[in-house]
Amino acid sequence: MLDPGHLTIEDTRMSFSTDSRSLPADTADTSVGGRAVSFAIAVLVVGCLFWTAQEKPLPALPWAAAFLFLAVEQDVRRLRIPNWLTFPSILGAIALAAVTAGWEGAYASAAGAGFAFALLFVPFACRWLGAGDVKAAMVLGALWGTELFLPVCWWMVVTGGLIAIALVALRGGLPDLVSRWLRSLQMTLITRRLTYCAPEATSAAAGGLPFAVAMGLGAVAYQVWGMPWF
Repeated sequence: MLDPGHLTIEDTRMSFSTDSRSLPADTADTSVGGRAVSFAIAVLVVGCLFWTAQEKPLPALPWAAAFLFLAVEQDVRRLRIPNWLTFPSILGAIALAAVTAGWEGAYASAAGAGFAFALLFVPFACRWLGAGDVKAAMVLGALWGTELFLPVCWWMVVTGGLIAIALVALRGGLPDLVSRWLRSLQMTLITRRLTYCAPEATSAAAGGLPFAVAMGLGAVAYQVWGMPWF
């Protein structure tokens, strides 16, 4: 039997490559085609967000949509969400709450940002998400608050997992993905330490995932299906 008190997180690789999202700046696709693709995906995500908002729109939807448009475009093209977008957006979301609901609204907005950070800290510590992903989630947490961000985040994780599996499959890396997860489970059971076998730098799974797309589509899924546990 596993003793939860002895469970620790341990990686079997020293290099996480793009899993850590620490990509150099010159990996950005600055070609006309790359910019067109990232722009089209951003338009599609935001269009779906507005299209599904007829019955249960999320709060501050125009502000969230504007932020997600820029975040998706940057993340698809650069595999990073820059600080010049996230930090001002967090402050802007809190200021918006202060203007519309006073100090109580500002406090609730800041609490939403903090809740998003706390919720995604472990995936960030495990290097499954990049710092830009967490900060982008804090923007949405500040706009939507703690009560709404939790179910939306659930849909983001589900959407992100499906996108990741689809991308790995398209890159021909599905057998390696299954093998690594089975090996991770085996090592966890043997060593009684939570073990994650990271992909090699040249594997299909190390190509990175634009999580901002999953954030946008997760919000779309929430507007369609609502809270998954109710």
